[in-house]
Amino acid sequence: MLNNKILILFLIFITTIVSNASMASSSNDIELIQILKDDVGGIDGLGNPRSIKVTSDNSMAFVSSGDDNAFAIFSLDNEFSFSFSQIFKNSSADINGLKGASGLIYLDHGNQVIVTGFYDGALTLFSRKDKHYSFKEIISDGLSYERVIDSDEPVGDLDSLGLLGAWDVINTRDEKQLLVASYMSNSISIFDITHDGTVTFNRVVKDAKPFEDDLGKPTSLALSFLNNELYVLGFEGNQLTIFDRNKEGNLLAKQVIKNGVDGVKQLVNPQKIVVSPNGMFLYIACAGSNSIVVFNRLDNGQYRFLQSIDNSHIGGSGLEGASSLSISPDGALIYAAGELGVGLYLFNVEDNGTLSFKSKLLSVRDNELKKISSITLTPDNRHLMVATGKENSVFVFKIEPR
Repeated sequence: MLNNKILILFLIFITTIVSNASMASSSNDIELIQILKDDVGGIDGLGNPRSIKVTSDNSMAFVSSGDDNAFAIFSLDNEFSFSFSQIFKNSSADINGLKGASGLIYLDHGNQVIVTGFYDGALTLFSRKDKHYSFKEIISDGLSYERVIDSDEPVGDLDSLGLLGAWDVINTRDEKQLLVASYMSNSISIFDITHDGTVTFNRVVKDAKPFEDDLGKPTSLALSFLNNELYVLGFEGNQLTIFDRNKEGNLLAKQVIKNGVDGVKQLVNPQKIVVSPNGMFLYIACAGSNSIVVFNRLDNGQYRFLQSIDNSHIGGSGLEGASSLSISPDGALIYAAGELGVGLYLFNVEDNGTLSFKSKLLSVRDNELKKISSITLTPDNRHLMVATGKENSVFVFKIEPR
């Protein structure tokens, strides 16, 4: 049987034209370019969109779909308008790793896209040749979701890759390693990327000893700008684990932060983390407390609780099921949303790292912004994409200079 917190996580995961628009209190912040809707205008693969990535030259965009069990590809024109290009689904021949597709990364080196399949416990790799992508391989132990969840028999050594419930995936800046957070395996899986783009299994990390015996059911990862620290959110454990990472990719647990300890407040079911560009501040969306929790780095390298932001700071509601965050490249702005709430919320980052509420966007014309599942900024800070979970839509905005 699933406990209540697992059911909350699954509910957030599962149940989750052109006009002008602007942030409520700052009319020149963002302008709507396009609204993409699943099964409208020939578009496919936006059933519960979970993650969006854009190539470095802003020519292509990729979307993972949790309900379509799919990976969709869009081409972008000079105005950053999306055009549907390709789709891969679990129903396709020889592809069975995309059930509950969630995390997604794009690797410039080798033109590869890697997608996590939550229910399939898999990584599915796609590579580009000329102007089109093709299926490359699936990395998985081949254990079905029914075998993992419904069976009373322990999985044990059958879970050799630590990919059960694979949720989030990130890569190092040099694209030599990728790391996967897997909720059901309760682990971090590390893979090496060779010079020719081959992805090879390295090892699984399952604990944060001597501080904690496990990682609290990971759902989100982040690396510092220099890749010398790894941050792991434990959804069930209400915890943040911080590892030192050396140049060889070895990890050493140096701190575990837990809700209710050392003055930490509202770190309940943490689901998304972003890091300030200077590495001094951590921002965490917490689904269980409908809040954003902020930590700052001390001179000794440890982190301490700095602030928590909840619905009382934004007008009374909107951050329910907080699970989406994005930070501007200069670290001056934070975008946030709750998958069980309504609205996109913008915060100024003060010099001391604390957040102050700036503005909110509740709807664009007749389209309410609700059930937001992810927020993506392009590295050049010129465009913003908002995916809306069970609304099966992606909103594409242009960011106007402030």
